[in-house]
Amino acid sequence: MDFNELFDKIKNGEISREDAREKISLAYIETAQKSILDVNRDMRTGIPEIVYGEYKTLDQVIDITVNLLTRDPIVIISRFKDNNKLHDILSKEYPTIKGDHILIAGKLPEPVAPVLVISGGAADHPVTEEVEITLKSIAIEPLVFEDRGIAHPTRVLEALKTGITKQVKSIVVIAGMEGALATFVSSFVSLPVIGVPTSIGYGVNAKDSALTSMLSSCTPNLAVVNIDGGVRAAVIAGLIAKNSLT
Repeated sequence: MDFNELFDKIKNGEISREDAREKISLAYIETAQKSILDVNRDMRTGIPEIVYGEYKTLDQVIDITVNLLTRDPIVIISRFKDNNKLHDILSKEYPTIKGDHILIAGKLPEPVAPVLVISGGAADHPVTEEVEITLKSIAIEPLVFEDRGIAHPTRVLEALKTGITKQVKSIVVIAGMEGALATFVSSFVSLPVIGVPTSIGYGVNAKDSALTSMLSSCTPNLAVVNIDGGVRAAVIAGLIAKNSLT
């Protein structure tokens, strides 16, 4: 339940003052086997709980996720080492969406706004998919255009025209190599652009060359997250889109 839902329930007399106070309390937490669960995060921030799974065991991830889903409608699990196994277990009880680097458990909300997502090449797909699925989990419709690298720059124009037609309020650009796509896109629009440098490239400093390039961009409407930071970029772009509705 987010703030708007809570407000409507209070207004309609569906929830008591005491219950409302408990739900918005910063002390309202629960404990799994070895984890403190922030079951009130979506209420405070509009962002579901994100379980970082890279160094967790399967049992830990399932324990945390199931406990969260007793209160929250949806949970994001990022960077778990075996999403196939995790999906097989969770999908028996909950709706799930599985990607290479991300898994969503719970019921997706109805989208309230669009965000344009453009990637440079097919090698960027895992991070692009992470952006796409995260956006869906926070009630955003992702308009995804993949393999739009500037080696053939006219491929980008179709994506930009679609975004402008759909009146998007933010854009996410995912690119490796020299990361020039983010600067190219941001130079065309009067919108905030969130650049996601990926660890794709050749030779010296290949893993961080796109990050350095995006951070050095001359376009002032381009902000940059860390390397392969698809979840963070999606959350920022999604919050921009949702806050533009109010």
